[in-house]
Amino acid sequence: MHREMAARAGARDTVELAGASHALTVSRPAEVAEVILKAAAAVA
Repeated sequence: MHREMAARAGARDTVELAGASHALTVSRPAEVAEVILKAAAAVA
């Protein structure tokens, strides 16, 4: 479902974090922050 939504939104890339819970910002905050920073840098 998430992959379909990303495709419909025109996502340039997707990241899958193995073993992460549905609350990514709580279970894997460093990895989420890294993805956000990379995405922001890509469009800046």
